[in-house]
Amino acid sequence: MPYSRMFSRLVCILTVAVTLVAGALAQAADVGTIEGRVLNARNNEFLDKARVTIEGTSVETFTDATGQFRLSGVPAGNVRLRVSFTGLEAQTESVLVTAGAILQRDFTLNSAARRAEPAKDGSVVKLEQFVVGASREMDGAAIAINEQRFAANMVNVLAADEFGHVAEGNVGEFLKFIPGISIDYGGGDARTISLAGAPSGNVPVTIGGFALSSAASSGVGRTVELEQVSINNIARIEVHKSPTPESPGSALAGTVNMVPRGAFERARPVFNSSVYFMGRDAEKGLHKTPGPIRDKTYKIHPGLDFSWVVPVNKRFGFTLSGGHSSQYTMQDFMSNTWRGAGTATSAPTIVNGVITNPGAFPDTTPDKPYLTAYSVRDGTKLTTRDSVATTLDFKLGRFDMLAV
Repeated sequence: MPYSRMFSRLVCILTVAVTLVAGALAQAADVGTIEGRVLNARNNEFLDKARVTIEGTSVETFTDATGQFRLSGVPAGNVRLRVSFTGLEAQTESVLVTAGAILQRDFTLNSAARRAEPAKDGSVVKLEQFVVGASREMDGAAIAINEQRFAANMVNVLAADEFGHVAEGNVGEFLKFIPGISIDYGGGDARTISLAGAPSGNVPVTIGGFALSSAASSGVGRTVELEQVSINNIARIEVHKSPTPESPGSALAGTVNMVPRGAFERARPVFNSSVYFMGRDAEKGLHKTPGPIRDKTYKIHPGLDFSWVVPVNKRFGFTLSGGHSSQYTMQDFMSNTWRGAGTATSAPTIVNGVITNPGAFPDTTPDKPYLTAYSVRDGTKLTTRDSVATTLDFKLGRFDMLAV
């Protein structure tokens, strides 16, 4: 190829490259960035998965677990920024975006308010004063609904506050309220999970995305037993019904993830506690009765639990939670022994045609079983649970956090 033609093509390639770079720089110079946090004014809690959009464009994002959001590629000039969250009144505000700059804008969302409407004759009808109160359970339900609304797959999300106090602090007593989950009980304790009919060994359970090991009584299997998992430090529970590419291979019907509490979810310190008495309905007396040991004991016991969320400053925060409970459980047991139907018989011993041993349980056929034993056992036990949990959150940067 002649040098002149090569030179011409090289000039064309360089011209196109310079044009593309100049166009990209010009486009980048015409956009800006908006950053901020979204707070729930009702409980001073930063909102996770609040939706942030620029009206009239496809630019949108969601806040993270600490309420932070970042909108990149926002057209320079006056734009209308809209923030919404399930159960709260959406806010729309006009902001001025400078090309190549970062605009800081925080939002505080309030409950949806009812406004007085004028009567047909033009006069205003004034109602008597009334107060709408919110509870922790309602706040938890709103968080769960919002999580499910914007989830990437089929998932049930329940906040730990949604059902109020959980007996004994066993997380299994909370999971049994989630559709598709059945709980297997052992000795009166919620023990293992079955999800959509899949056995417990094929239901991975994680805390903050990290796999939870099985208890000693599960042997070497994959079954996770729940009586050693407390709900005190859990913020919400996610049950993923449809496996995704990152799901463990053992997840036949889905997974269960427990999200621990975080210090940066709150704008100010929050302390919650409860004191209670717990007992079984078969033992309602306040006096001592026999069992489960040699001496008589009380069957109704006091318990307590607490959680403390402390955002110390913008860079560091911690949570501390714990609980104590004692539960008396009756374990009445009855069993039947049917020979010929599940239990072997002992045929007579015959030597040279002579019966030397008639056998304790004569042989029979499955259609003619007979009852040889009926046992009744009165067993009792006292289960004591003590739990303590803490998290340490360090803010390394505006969007980087280390949690221990």
